Amino acid sequence: MSKNTTIKVTKNTLKRLHRLVGELTKQRGTRVTLEDAIILLLEKNESLEKKSSTFMSEIEKDRNSFLSLVEKKFIGAQPEDFKEYDFEDIGD
Repeated sequence: MSKNTTIKVTKNTLKRLHRLVGELTKQRGTRVTLEDAIILLLEKNESLEKKSSTFMSEIEKDRNSFLSLVEKKFIGAQPEDFKEYDFEDIGD
């Protein structure tokens, strides 16, 4: 089995990959291959997935904390303690 394979991409995608290779070559100051560019893109994607997963778990934690505060009962506050606000006195 060969270590290399051929993948079909559109001319536009190939052009974009070559542009990325050129930018990476300029940044690094060394020769960069198409494979290097693809590996970089895959690693960035994996990194974003991990960050997204961590971010979503933080959101879930915050959501649960908020819901526990909303459901918490406060001593002394009963339904009769709350009055509907009369908006008719605004602007007088």
